[in-house]
Amino acid sequence: RPSGDLSNAAELPADVAAVIAKSLPENSADLLLLQQQFQRVLHVALPATVGVELGEWSGSGVVVSPEGLVLTAGHVVGQPEQPVQFVFADGTRAEGKMLGINRQLDCGMMQITDAGGPWPFVRQSTAEQLRMGDWVIAVGQPGGFHADRSPPVRLGRVLYEDDEIINTDCTLVGGDSGGPLLDMQGLLVGIHSRIGRRLTSNFHVPIRAYRNDWNRLLAGEVWGGPLAADDPQVDRPLLGLAGRRAGDACLVTQVFPNMPAAQAGIPAGDLLMDVDGKSIATPEQLSALID
Repeated sequence: RPSGDLSNAAELPADVAAVIAKSLPENSADLLLLQQQFQRVLHVALPATVGVELGEWSGSGVVVSPEGLVLTAGHVVGQPEQPVQFVFADGTRAEGKMLGINRQLDCGMMQITDAGGPWPFVRQSTAEQLRMGDWVIAVGQPGGFHADRSPPVRLGRVLYEDDEIINTDCTLVGGDSGGPLLDMQGLLVGIHSRIGRRLTSNFHVPIRAYRNDWNRLLAGEVWGGPLAADDPQVDRPLLGLAGRRAGDACLVTQVFPNMPAAQAGIPAGDLLMDVDGKSIATPEQLSALID
């Protein structure tokens, strides 16, 4: 198996960073650079993405240490200390056990118990926050392991983020739960949690939610109530636009179809200067005022 160590993917080449900073690729050269970086990330991320099997039920997970620590969604874990089997993209299988669960935020942790390591793994992002419009990559093992299919991958963008949820337009399907969401440096930024009402609006738990409760998850603790039955979109404002600071205003760089910004007639290229008389200059300020 490839090592899965992301040390060789931690820094973006300058030309790739310039393309990613654009609202959209502008030409075939931009698309080629984006594709090459996408492939670099997948070379490291795919070996660390695992199928999670518990009886006839399956989900996804991602290995985050050479010792075989696995992060997944809380609803994938079930109960601590239960035995579980992991399936890597090359068909390798490993035995493991369930660890802790934060049911409120849908965080879960598992451990490979086989002695076959070191295991391929991804490194976690230490960034405090993603920005609306950031490129992200979703990987998972929906439907379990298939010998003639590598883990499906999807490229998308961040629509919204706060301390407890990331909303992206990366398509998720049943069985993706627990799989990794990565940035274009190949760093883990979130774990797939819930499918939204639309294919282009799905939800992930930020990696910092795991870091905040790392020791409790590692110790096998279980806490928090059941996940809300309602779709998170009911309670969370989703504007459906991406932007960046432009002087004293917020420049709209992208508007996502069929979402409130598009329905309100806001086009890409608009400068947003205030909300109800309160000045804004960044997408974060805009979100804070509307939240």
